[in-house]
Amino acid sequence: MTRFGVSVGVAATVCAGFLWTATEAPLPATWWVAAFLFLAIEQDVRQLRIPNWLTFGGLAVALGLAALERGLPGLGNASLGAGAALGALFIPFAMRWLGAGDVKAMMVLGAFWGLEYVFPTLFWMIMAGGVLAVALVIVRGEGLDLCVRWWRSLWITLSTRRVTYFGPPEGSAASGGLPFAVAMGIGATVYQYWGFPWA
Repeated sequence: MTRFGVSVGVAATVCAGFLWTATEAPLPATWWVAAFLFLAIEQDVRQLRIPNWLTFGGLAVALGLAALERGLPGLGNASLGAGAALGALFIPFAMRWLGAGDVKAMMVLGAFWGLEYVFPTLFWMIMAGGVLAVALVIVRGEGLDLCVRWWRSLWITLSTRRVTYFGPPEGSAASGGLPFAVAMGIGATVYQYWGFPWA
């Protein structure tokens, strides 16, 4: 199967799950978000990047839709949602855990959903990203290396009382990128199904 076929298959599967869970407790702008997630996941799986035309275009649509449907209060809430997403992901971006496209894509989702849904959905997205990252490392046969590096990092940190991290070797699965758009789609799906555990 071609890389394009794989990326379309992953995007279609994740978006189908998102739309299926939306029948019970849908997030706002369900169909718009599903269309955005499909394109973002397809691009991210195929190229490990989410292009600016998609994120900037998505943000314009989200803000415009909010203004059309709810006027200035809607535009304000959408802007707060986008700003909250940027604020929440700034440190992970600065530490190079996420790419700029991931942050901008979350800003689009924040604008579609508004401030209320940014943090609860982001919780599940981060959980999904962690599971996907570990699964990718294990599937590529690098699980033992991951455990050894984390154990050494913890041991040295506790022994010296200075935070120490032994990074993955270059070219390994752990050093490569993760298509975080997939985690975004899965996290949004889980939120629609389970909600937020501490709400």
